[in-house]
Amino acid sequence: MRNETAMWHEASVMTSEARGTQQRGHVAAVRAGFTLVELMVALVVSAVVVLGARQLLEQLGESAHRTVVVAARADRAANGERLLRDLAGRLEIGRNAAARFSGETGETRFASWCEVPSGWEERCTVSLVARGTSLVASFGGADTLTLLVRDAPIELRYLDDPRAGGRWFTSWGAGITAPLAIAVIAGGDTTIVRIGERG
Repeated sequence: MRNETAMWHEASVMTSEARGTQQRGHVAAVRAGFTLVELMVALVVSAVVVLGARQLLEQLGESAHRTVVVAARADRAANGERLLRDLAGRLEIGRNAAARFSGETGETRFASWCEVPSGWEERCTVSLVARGTSLVASFGGADTLTLLVRDAPIELRYLDDPRAGGRWFTSWGAGITAPLAIAVIAGGDTTIVRIGERG
């Protein structure tokens, strides 16, 4: 009987150990995985992070685009003013009666040297026309180029004598000489463009 009792006791100890191992294995298996709630929370947090990153990237893209647009405007304005100064600086005086300097409040006309795509300069007839808030240049043909854009309507003035604050005229006849400078006036903003060497 002892033998049977010992055997039965050993079997029950083995069974309880096996049950404990199974329970521990079951608990370990449950702890190794995720519950549905944990999985849902992780997905929601991931979605919030992805949406936040997307909004940040969109804002960065819009900011970069605005910066490029502002830089292009600034470049265009600087290039237009530089071209205006170059044309006035290379103004040719007294060569051809048809291309002599003449000017009114809204338009001026003169002969100058224009850069051509081939890399050299050629004589050209330049017309500067004030069109509302823009100063537009044309070069003897139908091609026009906006040189300046201001916030107020543009008017042109012509400097004859710089002494005592300057003597400015609203018109300049087609004489032999040209003024010393052209003033581009728009409201309170004035750009003075010096004319090249006098002939």
